[in-house]
Amino acid sequence: MLHSRVFLLTWGILCICAAAQTAQAVAQPVSTTEVGHNISGSDLSVADWRKRATVDLAAFADALRENYIYAAYPDPERWRAWFGRTLKLVEAELPLVQDEAGYQAVMRHLVASFQDAHVNVRFNASSPIPSNWPGFLARFDNGAYSITASRQAHIADGAQVSACDGKPISWWTGVIAQYEIGLPDTLDEVRNEAALRLFVDRGSPLRPRPAQCVIGGQSVMLNWVPAPMAEINPVIRSWSGSRTPEVSTRLIGKDGAWVRLGYFQPNSMAQAEAFHAAIHAAPSLRAKRFIVLDVRGNGGGPYKWFMAYLRGLYGEAYADHYATARLHIRGVFRLSPAYLKQEEDDGSQASDFKEPPDPPHEINNAVDSRRQAEAVAAGETIFRTTPIPLPHNGTAPANPVRAHVYVLTDYGCGSACISFVDELKRFPGVQQIGLPTSVDSRSGTAVQINLPSGRATAMIATMTRDGRIRDDNEPQLPSIRFTGDIRDDKAVETWFLREVFAGN
Repeated sequence: MLHSRVFLLTWGILCICAAAQTAQAVAQPVSTTEVGHNISGSDLSVADWRKRATVDLAAFADALRENYIYAAYPDPERWRAWFGRTLKLVEAELPLVQDEAGYQAVMRHLVASFQDAHVNVRFNASSPIPSNWPGFLARFDNGAYSITASRQAHIADGAQVSACDGKPISWWTGVIAQYEIGLPDTLDEVRNEAALRLFVDRGSPLRPRPAQCVIGGQSVMLNWVPAPMAEINPVIRSWSGSRTPEVSTRLIGKDGAWVRLGYFQPNSMAQAEAFHAAIHAAPSLRAKRFIVLDVRGNGGGPYKWFMAYLRGLYGEAYADHYATARLHIRGVFRLSPAYLKQEEDDGSQASDFKEPPDPPHEINNAVDSRRQAEAVAAGETIFRTTPIPLPHNGTAPANPVRAHVYVLTDYGCGSACISFVDELKRFPGVQQIGLPTSVDSRSGTAVQINLPSGRATAMIATMTRDGRIRDDNEPQLPSIRFTGDIRDDKAVETWFLREVFAGN
């Protein structure tokens, strides 16, 4: 069975989309004794850490060659040439590795080189790296960098940070994006993520930490001290878009409804039941004056769940008339053993959770399942799904929804959540509000490969989506932007009622 499962994977503790749902783990037999798998990080010498980094980097490279879709399609020779150059640059940094911080920095740099949110690395969290900070963090919003979470009496939250060590903050965030994030630093989401990392020193040998910054127009010397990461990490995750996964429907007086759609990938029966309840409740909202579809923090999942909600809200005929963006996509899959194993596991879970159907998108499923099985039996490594015929819709059905529909987004809306916005913005009258979404490339369906040290797991995209209308790493932008704290539910709702809905 073929899926459109598209995951925006986490980037360690500091992630652009911390609410993302990850794929089932795919174990890969590896030898661990020669790289110190049973030795704690604190007991390793510099030579041991360099050996561990060398072995894991080589294993990651092999896993990319064996699983990454672009290593085999559409131009494997071009990819091999690019990857060869990239790997040499990263390998040249191995002599800088002295400890776990250096090990992680080199692995992150390899990942960042891809500028692909579906290529990632997750580190074992059992031994966190000691970190330092100057007593405050920074974030990006509305075109400026400002202080947040300050513990320093003379540094106020909201004070603007303009430069550090004589360089503009954009230089610093560009370096962080290059070595750690791997997305264009022209994106608001990336600027915000890089700003959140600027004043957290995790010991990377690949980038400096600032010593003096201009904050609120004043020169401030930074006093780096041990960071209380147990307190800081939740702040960082929340500013990155992480939220408690929730699907619920809440009425606002007689006129409106606020629908939280916090995930499209249920990971428990309770989450699946909550989503089915929201689908069941959707038709009762049609006569409201407004409906807010709140997808803040939604990291994606199968298209089927959001299409089931749209059909519940708008009715099948109207939803299928307008929601056609995903039908332009032709999936191309790398038939690696890890992908085939994951597909089998995902199919079992979908059945357990009563995953709703998506008939227009599944029209070729039976023939594609047969064709893929034949391709596997023939030893083929690439499989292209059958193109989906676009419907000849003719005149649009009457819209059964009288309400003005808004979709509320933030930087945490990633992967299939962006696809949900792709579809919704094809519906007449729907407005996107809040912050820009996250971004992704056309790749997807990441498999997880354990690296030899046992301290890291590689996530590697095994498919691409030919024909997708939205370009690689292109966010969906709101027509009305929220300029406050997007994490503050009460403030967001007040803004919506007083400024957005009242203005319409």
